[in-house]
Amino acid sequence: KGHGVDRVATLLESTGIRNYLVEIGGELRTAGVNPGGQPWRIGIERPSAGQVVQKPIVVSGKAVATSGDYRNYYERDGKRYSHTMDPRTGRPVEHKLASVTVIAETCAEADGLATALNVMGADAGLELAEKEDLAVFMLVKTDDGFEERASTAFAPYLERQGR
Repeated sequence: KGHGVDRVATLLESTGIRNYLVEIGGELRTAGVNPGGQPWRIGIERPSAGQVVQKPIVVSGKAVATSGDYRNYYERDGKRYSHTMDPRTGRPVEHKLASVTVIAETCAEADGLATALNVMGADAGLELAEKEDLAVFMLVKTDDGFEERASTAFAPYLERQGR
């Protein structure tokens, strides 16, 4: 999906369009400003039933992709199986990381990184994000809901209260 978003964005830019938001299946890329003249405001969805915003972010000129197992999974005999496969084991991932959102220059990059970090799990994924200066936001399942974790590079995108 990320590559498809980038292709549409390139097409728009080739026709002179400078303000846009392209979204395909939750992966998106932005440029310029929204119709109100403000940077694009994006909601990171809470991985639960219904579409509820967990965290609003402000993005312009970047791409955003999220990877997680909260929509695509199945249960058998009381065990949950993710659709995300760990290439190290050949089996579905088995950790508490519910979703990973990445902001990058291209949507293909954000999409690939979100999936890779999701496979790695919260601790290893956030460690890599800090090492590589990646803008990453994670939601980790807990007994009480979700714990938010974000890399240092993600902080500039967090929406400030009162905006």
